[in-house]
Amino acid sequence: MNHVSGMRLMPILLAAVTLVSTGLGGMAAFRFRDRLHLLLGFSSGAVLGVALFDIIPEVFALRGGSDYMPFAAIGFLAFFALERYTAMHRAHEHAHAAEAHEQELGALSAAGLALHSFLDGVAIGVGFQTSAQVGFLIALGIIAHDLSDGLNTVTVVLAHGNPPRRASFWLAVDMIAPLVGAATTLIFNLRGALPWVLAFFAGSFLYIGASDLLPEAREHDSPWVGVATSLGLLAIYLTTRILHGL
Repeated sequence: MNHVSGMRLMPILLAAVTLVSTGLGGMAAFRFRDRLHLLLGFSSGAVLGVALFDIIPEVFALRGGSDYMPFAAIGFLAFFALERYTAMHRAHEHAHAAEAHEQELGALSAAGLALHSFLDGVAIGVGFQTSAQVGFLIALGIIAHDLSDGLNTVTVVLAHGNPPRRASFWLAVDMIAPLVGAATTLIFNLRGALPWVLAFFAGSFLYIGASDLLPEAREHDSPWVGVATSLGLLAIYLTTRILHGL
């Protein structure tokens, strides 16, 4: 393999590393299910942190970044409408159907997280299209925060009453999504659409973290939930600060 082809495949190789970090996060969520409310608190902080300290700054760093932010509002409102639709059906159906809709909401939230992981892979590929240094820096950041991606995926699926089997399925989807995203950039140039999609998922992550995961965690009325949420925010903040200082 020559140097040029090696650099061309580098996004795939680095995206493959996220399999490990995402899987470790998911395994932690399964292992500590008896402390699910603390995991929910940490996950809510981590999801909010990814939106506030990672995705939104990335959008604003782009030329005309503020022009893309209406898509953040659309993402927020889309998940709000989805939850309202689910709640209305829950009020008119028997318990079994209500449980099914609750599980569907968890699966859709996990699908949103998986799509974000797909975009992580796209970001790695786009970074290498810019330069090797930018590509490595983006990949390092994604590998670091994909630990929380695996944790968040398993936690949000279990929190909505889904069986562990379904949580394992969505964890597997989340693990391979960056690989698929990175591979996509070898075929298509998606750089132009990336800001709009990033903004959309910034809004959806704000909703998932603040209006979905955090209220579920607070139902346990434990003072440690606030500590866990703060730690989730702090972990993502420190990760982004360290990476930006490299």
